[in-house]
Amino acid sequence: MSEANIALLRRAWTAYNQGDEEEFAACLTPDWKEYGSPDATEYGTLENERRTMREHRIAFPDKHAEIHMILADENSVACFLTVRATHTGKYLGVEPTGKTVISHEMMFNRVRDGKLSVTYAMATSPGFYEQITGKKIPEQLDNLA
Repeated sequence: MSEANIALLRRAWTAYNQGDEEEFAACLTPDWKEYGSPDATEYGTLENERRTMREHRIAFPDKHAEIHMILADENSVACFLTVRATHTGKYLGVEPTGKTVISHEMMFNRVRDGKLSVTYAMATSPGFYEQITGKKIPEQLDNLA
């Protein structure tokens, strides 16, 4: 089962890297949620993630995640990865800067019925907005990033 979960995670990230919203969605349960930190009170949904994928394809068309490590068992799959992208399109009101953004992330996923059902994501670097502007993301934009 752990090999199937590893294949599922790779399939999801391949779809994400290609901007294939439908294939990415096919890897998730309909009620999938993503939490950004262990104490987060809000969560991301597939619809939020679709919007982010679209916005990132415009602002960071070369965005790519490289998986460095995957660990899995019968009910979960985790990974450590690096996301790199170049800011060449408008993003959250910020005109292209040409800056390269890098995010090192760990994701821990629960698997249910052969699909990702919950994701806990942690990044060790500032978000894309902060990297391109040098400022924290304004509160009114926070739910759009």
